[in-house]
Amino acid sequence: MRKTVTPQRDAFGSLVRRPCPTAGLPAEDEHYFRDVFDHLIRISDLIDSYRDLLTDTMDVYLSTASNRINAVMKQLTIIATIFLPLSFITGFFGQNFGWLVSHVHSSPMFLALGVGSEIVALLALLAFFRRRGWF
Repeated sequence: MRKTVTPQRDAFGSLVRRPCPTAGLPAEDEHYFRDVFDHLIRISDLIDSYRDLLTDTMDVYLSTASNRINAVMKQLTIIATIFLPLSFITGFFGQNFGWLVSHVHSSPMFLALGVGSEIVALLALLAFFRRRGWF
């Protein structure tokens, strides 16, 4: 609509602002053209205001979507950060199975080294996250 109304407004504006009368146009019809020109100005202003409102609405929507994505990314980062040390500890004990078999002689020792180290790493991460205010 903007591309249609703006050229018409400019054409009627040049027609209304002429100092000499237009050929073939009676003087009493000039006020009708001035009325059409006023309507075109009003329509053009309305189109511009609706365009601004639509732009602002789109900005709010995109900002809300971006905030939602940021929250999801934060949660995924926390989950990845928790599982990174756990997978390292699991991988370490998996690669050093010979050492683990020769040095671990009882179930409590296995629980302390194998499972206990993962729990300690998890608790340390959770304490760190709480101190930083992420939880």
